Order: sequence, then structure tokens, then C-alpha cells
Amino acid sequence: MKIDRLLEIVILLLGRESVTARELAEHFGVTVRTIQRDMISIALAGIPLYANPGRSGGYSILPEYRMDGQLMGPEDCKWVARALDSLATSYSGYPLERLADKFNAMASRNGAPHIYWDLGVTRENRQVQETNALLEQAIGEKRTVYFHYRNAEGKESDRRIQPLAIHYKWYAWYMFGYDPAAQRYITCKAARMADVRLTDEVMDIDHGDVREKMQKAEREYFATCVPIDIRFAPEQQGLMAEYFPDCPVERVSDAECRIELNVPLKERLWKALLLSFGDKVRVVGPPEYVRELTDTARAFLRSQQE
Repeated sequence: MKIDRLLEIVILLLGRESVTARELAEHFGVTVRTIQRDMISIALAGIPLYANPGRSGGYSILPEYRMDGQLMGPEDCKWVARALDSLATSYSGYPLERLADKFNAMASRNGAPHIYWDLGVTRENRQVQETNALLEQAIGEKRTVYFHYRNAEGKESDRRIQPLAIHYKWYAWYMFGYDPAAQRYITCKAARMADVRLTDEVMDIDHGDVREKMQKAEREYFATCVPIDIRFAPEQQGLMAEYFPDCPVERVSDAECRIELNVPLKERLWKALLLSFGDKVRVVGPPEYVRELTDTARAFLRSQQE
């Protein structure tokens, strides 16, 4: 199929400095004229081609669009196209949609993997999507942003931060950035950021490997984890394995099993999940965690009775 030939041509060009039309024609068993028409199709798809005239010339892709010789096969491209389509269901952004369109133009839909991840449930509200768009712009232009922030405990503050990355975890979008006033790196939940505005301040600071700094911050956060002792009846093992697949089940008695879940003490997500099990689980410790869960459940019941 033509689309498969176009994809393979792009792959060859990504891995070589230059390829002549005659070489390509011989490789695919077609005419030079067919290859020339293929090059027009590839250029129309948005791939930045240019031709070098002369005996030693040929077709090339602009160096900044190369992938350092790391080639992707047709099946790889199909999986990337499917992943981009799926990601687009959760994250709004013209660059992402344009990239997905480009990969779909190169990768044939016929024979694509029969797997599709609909991440629409992870798409947060319009305010978060608009915040992400502003943060993307700030990251690209190395500008700081001003915003009003409310943390998990409800404490409010005004902040001026240089965004370095946005990332998705625990069913929410977060910003990782640098606080010039405190001279430290921080993580903020996008949904808790209000009145987000770009400032005129440009910070040309070499932050090094941002991903490494994000991982360090996450390790420090998880250092605050505490072991939660959870008990349940043996018939609930399937349910526990579904929600806590990495936690080994220990048989305490004929009537009871346990797992140990390590979670940050102040993380609400796990508390909400445990409360959602109702009488199917019993939290044994630590005592302060049990008290907080009990107080939350009682407060909820009181509010329903008023």
C-alpha cells in the first residue's frame, strides 16, 4: 500500500543524511517518477523535506526533525498513533492534535492495534485545561506566572512561580516549578490554581535535568508515607487485588486477611477510596489515620441528618 511505502520512506530519511530517488525506487521496486510523487505527498503531510541537487544529492529531512538515528518501524508508528489519539481524549491542545494527525497520516489505520485507551474520564474541567495552556506557554517562553493558590488544607496564598513542567498523576494535572522567592522547587495542583496570569518576567535559569528534579521531589514526598493496616474477609480478596495489586495478601485467620498499604498521611485520594469500601474493609492502624477516617465518616453522617 502507498501509505506503508510513505511511512517507510520517512523512517529511512530519519535514519540517513540523504537518500536518492533512484535508491528508493530500487528499494521499493517502483519508478523514480513514483518516488517523486511520494515525496510531494510526504511534504504535504507536513514533513520538512528538502532536495539536494547534483550527483551526490538526494532527499533529506531537516536535521532538527531527526530522531538521532533511532528508527521506528511501521508497527511502532501505529502504536504511537493510537497512544496519541487516546491522550487527546484527556488533554486539550492544538499541538497534540496536530501531532496525532501527522502520525495518523503516516500510519495506516488498517491493521492498527485493536486497543484504544479512552482517557476522557481524566479530562479535567475547562479551567484546568486553560491553566495548562498558559503553563505550556510560560514553560516555552521561560516566563513566570502569578496565581492564587489553595492547598490541600485550605490555606490560601498568592504565588509567583516559573513553571518547568506539567504532569498527570493520581487523576489530576500538576505543575512542577521553581519558586524564586523561596529558591526551591514546588509542585502545585492545577485545579487549585486560580487567577493564573503570565508575567513579563523571564527567568533564564539553568535548572538542569527537570525530570530528575521532579523524581527527587516525588521521592521526598513519598518519604512521608506511613503503613496502613487494612483487614478484610477472605471473600474480598478479588476486590482488594483489583484496587491494590502490588500489596501482598496475608492470611491472618480463617475469617480475616490483611494488606499493608503505604500512602502519604495527608493524601485524600486514599482516604476517599478506603471510605468507599464501606463495611468491606476495616482499617486497624495507625491510630491517627483510623481516627481521621472515623471523624470524616461521622461528619458526613451528621451532615446528612441536618
